[in-house]
Amino acid sequence: MGVLPPQPFCPEDIPGDVTVRAMTNDDWDAVLPIYGEGIATRNATFETEVPAHADLDATWLARHRWVAELDGEVVGWAALASVSTRDYYGGVAETSVYVEDGMCGRGVGKALARTQIIAADQDGLWTLQTSAFPENRASIALYRGLVDRTALRR
Repeated sequence: MGVLPPQPFCPEDIPGDVTVRAMTNDDWDAVLPIYGEGIATRNATFETEVPAHADLDATWLARHRWVAELDGEVVGWAALASVSTRDYYGGVAETSVYVEDGMCGRGVGKALARTQIIAADQDGLWTLQTSAFPENRASIALYRGLVDRTALRR
């Protein structure tokens, strides 16, 4: 275990053809299959099947759900979830970013994460945290490029 040195994050380093917007109820039909693709990799989550829309709706923070579009099609999503019901953890959230198969390396995840960071800061969240399997190289690369500090690595 140890601390990794931070990498600089340039908020302007986002592809111009990726649009990020707030997730709406109309997006669930695109979001859930992308989540399923992540589950199928067996290196993105411990989930074994896509949670029900209602369960995700109850878990994710309402003001912190985003989709990324490329040519008008949803190709990724991001959401924040509270890490605890205790008041003193009110500014801490867990981040999830999922990108459609075949879209990795296009800047979709970076655009989603950038939006999450800006919105979290505006809402007074002070810590965004995530966990990633060591085999999930895309996720690790994304977060290493974004982090202010990596606290722990096993």
